[in-house]
Amino acid sequence: MIGLIATSLEYSRSLQLQASIQAAADAAVLAASNASANLNASVTYSTGSGNDGGTATASGREAVARNFFNSSIGKSASMIKSSTFSYDSSAGTVTANITASQPLTIGGRWGASINLHVASTSAVKSAPVRTLDVVMCIDSTGSMTPTLSAVQTNALNFKANLDAALAALGVPTFDQMRTRIIYYRDYGGYGVYNYLWPGYYNFTGAALGDSTVMSSGGFYNLPTDVNSFNSFVYTQTAWGGGDLPESGLECLNEAMHSSWTKVGDTLSNGKTAQLVFPVIAIFTDAGAHPPSFSYSLQNPSYPASTYMPRDYTGLLANWNSGSLIDQTNKMILFYGNPDIQDDYYFGNTSGWSTVKTWSGFQNPGSLTSANTSFVSSLASGIAHGVNTPQLTH
Repeated sequence: MIGLIATSLEYSRSLQLQASIQAAADAAVLAASNASANLNASVTYSTGSGNDGGTATASGREAVARNFFNSSIGKSASMIKSSTFSYDSSAGTVTANITASQPLTIGGRWGASINLHVASTSAVKSAPVRTLDVVMCIDSTGSMTPTLSAVQTNALNFKANLDAALAALGVPTFDQMRTRIIYYRDYGGYGVYNYLWPGYYNFTGAALGDSTVMSSGGFYNLPTDVNSFNSFVYTQTAWGGGDLPESGLECLNEAMHSSWTKVGDTLSNGKTAQLVFPVIAIFTDAGAHPPSFSYSLQNPSYPASTYMPRDYTGLLANWNSGSLIDQTNKMILFYGNPDIQDDYYFGNTSGWSTVKTWSGFQNPGSLTSANTSFVSSLASGIAHGVNTPQLTH
């Protein structure tokens, strides 16, 4: 009778251990079968009865499975005798094989331990087809030569360098990358400020702004269109402006009306887009006139109200319109100071201070950082908005 009770207790303990190992093995192969599991995976794990902790970082599906198993097994780690994790690329599966040995306590007279074997297999999930569209709104008034030069310097190798910078931040390569650039100046301004004597000044110059306010093309599919992209950016020079604020909100509105890739679109490689990442990146050292700025409205070339809203509510409605831009992963990356005064002499608040309250807005770096490290600054903002799966436990 005592022997039967002891055997029953040992068997029950072994079933509990086997269940905990099975759960850890299942979690490990599921993690490794994730579409992004070939990225570096960092996990915190605990082992042994002393619950001593550590961290491990490795790459590849087998390493991801091992790290995740170690993070899940806890105090049972001392009973694990062997653990193998294998990725079969032809079959598209990740498999775990674990052996363990549980020492007997009450039933020790019938043997030293109970040996266990656990196996688990998971099919690798297909990576979703991901696209990245980047529209750059670049202030091209007289003070912005360093930014225009930074774009020109990086044009020919833009995709390769951005891919590398994103990969370093844990973002896998997109199935399609397109970029569009809109250079903007000013539809209308106060003109040039002339200091006369303390307390007295006047403005001279055309109130209706610059002769060419926006220069833009369509999307360039990189690297296929890299030569056309390079030719376009090398024709641009910094000039114009006059007063400090510029027509940045008009450029933002133009960017929102871009021909963005939508979920379900067929890409040039024949794949169907499943995840789209629309990004508007703004580079400026100035504020933005409000959407109803009187001098801008006097310009005969100013966009019609049916296209360019006359208030912030209308602009925000465009940003939140699913018919214009996919809402799931949209981003505005602002390189500059969104709180800059739009006119030094009058102290008015820039239109950017309103835009910064919108969903998806980020201020990942200064204009100086973008000028000196253009691609890496852009990559840091994109990576922050792309929710890459991370293995943590």
